[in-house]
Amino acid sequence: MRESRRERERKQRRELILEAAERVFGRRPFDEASMQEVAAEAQIGMQGLYEQFPSKQSLYEGLIADRFYGLQQQWAATLAKARDPVERLGVWALIIAATFQRIPGFAPVFLREKVHHNWGLSSRFGPAIYGMFDTEERRVRGLLEAAEKAGAVRKLGSDFLQQFFIGTLVASLHYHFRHHPEEEVKTCVNRAMDCFLAGAGAEP
Repeated sequence: MRESRRERERKQRRELILEAAERVFGRRPFDEASMQEVAAEAQIGMQGLYEQFPSKQSLYEGLIADRFYGLQQQWAATLAKARDPVERLGVWALIIAATFQRIPGFAPVFLREKVHHNWGLSSRFGPAIYGMFDTEERRVRGLLEAAEKAGAVRKLGSDFLQQFFIGTLVASLHYHFRHHPEEEVKTCVNRAMDCFLAGAGAEP
């Protein structure tokens, strides 16, 4: 069934708003950002913004859900091609890093909410967003458990390994984006994987 011109325009306007929201929420936390800022960033009127998203919360949740869905699609399509458990961890990390490079405004939004989720902090976005983090944490935990079973990493407990793995990736991403944005994303991911395996890899 062919998509109508009106539907295409609606989707294009929605994406324009989400890109503007990435930049605004990337610069300012939710409570400080405003719908007026997003409308100005997107160069559309307030009516056009509210037609797509009736509230700031629905816009914020819609942004994270849309981008997270894109990540999940990439993970599902790509992880199936890799067999080695350590390689699969690297693929997962590379998709995150490449996504942040492509849409850098999403990085601080994603990481801010992930920190809240990891520490069990209350959030008005819990029901809408935290379920996505729960699903992805189960995926990462499964990858780490497979690596542990294969003898690629030491038996340090899946919760610790997960936090350590994500922590090294976040540290490498911060170093990359804040200090060496010219380096290849693959280099950023390799640094994270080297640090993770140096600390948690199987003893020779």
